[in-house]
Amino acid sequence: MDSFESFLTPEQLIRESEVLSECSRLMLEERSRYENQAEIFLETGSFSRVNGDYSFKYKMKGDRFVWHAKPISPTENSYSSEVPIPEAMVDKIETLIEFFAQSEAGFIS
Repeated sequence: MDSFESFLTPEQLIRESEVLSECSRLMLEERSRYENQAEIFLETGSFSRVNGDYSFKYKMKGDRFVWHAKPISPTENSYSSEVPIPEAMVDKIETLIEFFAQSEAGFIS
């Protein structure tokens, strides 16, 4: 257990494990969809989709890929994250596949 995990409650540790498992599953099972999304994203510079109760928006901002999840319900929280854009095209695609899976993993029940 690393120092970060020692601050998590048992429920938070279970949730973290579930999200990591879901992310791994999505990266395998949704790879083709994510590759298509990555191609669209890299051609246009942005990509949007609705998943469950959230609207996801992905864009390039400087040297970063950025996503923002906005809830349909005004009482829910918004979320966002970003990662550096790799130089090689194959690395960009792989980064986006992981980025899409990570952004969806916490929002799919």
